[in-house]
Amino acid sequence: MSLLNTIIEKASLPKVAFVVCALCLPLKPAYACTLLNGPLDISICVAGTSWELREDKADSTLFYNTEEGFAGSLRFFDGGTDDGVESERAARLMAQSDSKESQDFALLKSGKVSSGNYVYAARGSVNGRSNIYVNTISVGPTKTLRITTWRIGDTMSDKDREIHIAFGNLLKTGL
Repeated sequence: MSLLNTIIEKASLPKVAFVVCALCLPLKPAYACTLLNGPLDISICVAGTSWELREDKADSTLFYNTEEGFAGSLRFFDGGTDDGVESERAARLMAQSDSKESQDFALLKSGKVSSGNYVYAARGSVNGRSNIYVNTISVGPTKTLRITTWRIGDTMSDKDREIHIAFGNLLKTGL
């Protein structure tokens, strides 16, 4: 302890505070997030979480949370409020598209949340496997973002809502 006391006595308070704060930072803070859309400055920060990025050949970015048994995707579409796009109408169109890709699509819940985003949950089967999907549609001035989480299952639970919110909270702007 005497070495530490000697260092503190000889160093100024700002230097000590800087060293202590530097030790608290992640080792690579700039690399903890993945830029999803440069022009919109939107990133997702999955470091230190159970989510991991997977390569996807489609137009979306795909993530898996194997600990919880969920997957998530993020997809940007051209068009936004400047083009007359509204979150509820966009969500309805996306749900219609989803129903065409599923053998037994069923809309479970839907509605606009306080942020102005539109959220809907659905059940659908693809290749004989039933999934629960939760989607948030967020419309900006020039782009529309679709955030989707899903898992294998037939019945929606509180966990679907919790995981969807937690996944959405990984999105960051202005890093």
